[in-house]
Parts: sequence; C-alpha cells; structure tokens
Amino acid sequence: MNRIAKSLVIFGLLVVLAASGASAKGGRKIRVDDDPSLKNGSPTAVLIEVSDFQCPWCGKGAREVLPRIHEKYVKNGKVELVYVDLPLQMHSQAFNAAQAAACAGDQAKFWEMHDVLFANQKALGDAQLRGYAEKVGVDLAVFDKCVAGRKHDGAIREDMRLAQSLGIFGTPAYLLGRRVAGSDQVEIVQVMDGLPPYEELERGLDALIALP
Repeated sequence: MNRIAKSLVIFGLLVVLAASGASAKGGRKIRVDDDPSLKNGSPTAVLIEVSDFQCPWCGKGAREVLPRIHEKYVKNGKVELVYVDLPLQMHSQAFNAAQAAACAGDQAKFWEMHDVLFANQKALGDAQLRGYAEKVGVDLAVFDKCVAGRKHDGAIREDMRLAQSLGIFGTPAYLLGRRVAGSDQVEIVQVMDGLPPYEELERGLDALIALP
C-alpha cells in the first residue's frame, strides 16, 4: 500500500473513532523509547498510558481496564504498552510516586511498582513508597540513592512536556499509535481523553492492528 492510500486508511480510522466520542489529536510522531514499555516480541501497535499515580480514574483504569488489555493484546504480542508520566499539580504526592516508580524501573520493577502504587493510591507518602519498593523486591540501598538524588526528575518533566504538547492536560489519556518502520518513533493515530470503557479501547486497538 502506498503512502497516500495508507494515509486515507488512517484518516478513515480517525473519523470512525472521533464519531465514537474519542478525541482526534492524532498525526504526530513522538519518541517514547525512554519510557517504560511492556511487550512480547516487536508489535507495531502501541498503547500509551498517560497517567498520574494519585489520579482516581487512572487507578480505576490501571486496576480494571489495563489487565484486560494486557491479557488480550500485550501477552500475545499484538500491542506494546508504554507508560508516560503526567503528575498533576493538584496531586501533591504524584510526582514523588512517579519518581519512586522510575527508580524501581531502574531495577526492572517498574510495572510491579506501577500496580502496587495504583492499588494503594491513598497511601503514597515517602515511607510508604519505600515500603512498596521493598515489597516488589528492589535493592533498597540503590532505590534510596536514586530517590534522594532525584535521578528521574528531568525525564518525568520531559514526559509532562510531551503530554502537554499533544494537548493533554488531564489524566488519564490513552494514545493509540504505530511504530514507524526504521525509526525510533511512534505515529499517534488517536488520543482518547479520560477513561474510556474497555470496549471502546478494544475497538480502537482492533482497528489499529488491522491497519496495513
């Protein structure tokens, strides 16, 4: 399929998704290779979770929607799941929670920490974050040094700038995109603001996967 035909297919998908109530902000190419990723193999389709660990709707999505996405799409290599931080100013503990998750990620425990934080959103104080890190099995000395040194502040703020450049100022948001062949970029096809029903994400992902 040539570039013009492919563009028409993508445009058609945008129209269908926009008609379903999703927000159409697609078309941008972005880099997310420095962000936590969960995948099996090398899928072309990408679901980007833009989230805040203290956001109630983000927690609901992480607990109730993403496990179903993981089971149907991520485990079998159809979709790559990527996490992008957008800690909101109104959530006083969200930035430190993002820092703790990133420090756990340095020890390959990001997704375990992700799940624990979203399971305990009303208890995200510094001592509690350290307790969750211990629970997921990280080396606490290394974790403490990472947190104390604010190692990931720059990366978290870069995520925030990326989200805002896409017109995303609230959480959660879910970006549907495709890996651009031969590059480190993801082409955003659709942005869904807020927490869509699982069935809406499912329809979007099925349409995304079906693209040539």
